[in-house]
Amino acid sequence: MKNPKTMFEIKSKCKSARTGILKTKTGEIKTPFFMPVTTKGAAKFIDFEELKKIGTDCVISNSWLLYQKPGLKLIKNIKGLHKFYSWDKGIFTDSGGFQSLNEFFLQKSTDEGAYFKSPYDGKTELITPENAMDIQLTLDSDVAMCLDDVPQHDDVIQTIKEKTKRTHAWAKRCIEYHKKHNKKGQLLFGIAQGGMDKEERKKSIEYLCSLGFDGLALGGLAIGEPVHTMYEMINASIGFFPDEKVRYLMGIGSPQDIVTCISMGVDCFDSTYPTQTARHGTLLTWKGKLKLNRTEYTNDLNPIDKECDCYVCKNYTRAYIKHLLSLGEPTGKKLATYHNLYFMQKLIEKVRITIEDDTFDKFKEDFIKCYS
Repeated sequence: MKNPKTMFEIKSKCKSARTGILKTKTGEIKTPFFMPVTTKGAAKFIDFEELKKIGTDCVISNSWLLYQKPGLKLIKNIKGLHKFYSWDKGIFTDSGGFQSLNEFFLQKSTDEGAYFKSPYDGKTELITPENAMDIQLTLDSDVAMCLDDVPQHDDVIQTIKEKTKRTHAWAKRCIEYHKKHNKKGQLLFGIAQGGMDKEERKKSIEYLCSLGFDGLALGGLAIGEPVHTMYEMINASIGFFPDEKVRYLMGIGSPQDIVTCISMGVDCFDSTYPTQTARHGTLLTWKGKLKLNRTEYTNDLNPIDKECDCYVCKNYTRAYIKHLLSLGEPTGKKLATYHNLYFMQKLIEKVRITIEDDTFDKFKEDFIKCYS
């Protein structure tokens, strides 16, 4: 493992909010940052060149699905995901990323590992912590994530303890395998669990810190618990993180959640929120969310957001994009997706600037009012 003091550097603070630099084998990533989700090797309705144009520094992909298709042989032959994607920025990979039991993907967890069911052929396969690390090392991402066992938000305390204990055992196996086989400078992040129990969260973070991970993630949130409970768990958990560790909040990506969680001290995020909402007609603006499927926008010749300088807002009207979305036209989804992801990157840039010039608190207050 790299020395965390050289791998991550804090640049400025505004109370708990902070900016910094995460150094990976591919390059430096400014924090805080938001990762579009490229689950199977692409974000929906936007390509990697467009992601680069809007200022994206990092994406996250699902290692289990890439392991299924196109498979590790092809990825290895082409020498990793960066060349496969034609992407010279950061890539995170998770070890599965499935928060609950469902028809496909996660079937059950045992001390040995997690049983995943393929969405392609229906076969169930055991993925051990060692398998998860081997897959991600072959994919050659910048940051790999541990295999973890996620309690549900309404699990009883005994189940939470059992799953957190298993997460710790898997984390130890992950880091041992990764240390032995990591030859290209890939970083490895641990994932803290603990359900909705503060004491279990505390124990999980402290244990993972003792293992020496390059960064730490908070997992098992935004899976059905009330928003105030989620914020309570995040705020309580951040206090146990050491300053020199990158703090990654998994699966949370609405603008108001990101700004709120940055104020607590979170450094990086990923979510399908901006792309998924775009496809369903919810556009993000500096005045709040715009529900483009409402009839009032049928003849609206304004851009999505007058304060936005993305090419969509410069060239297309609300009426046109609403028309395309109402017909299910792919071009409508593409334009809406581009705008939402552009907005997210501009939001993160604005957050960094206000943290650096010590005006973040006022920015947060005004921004949350627009999205409340």
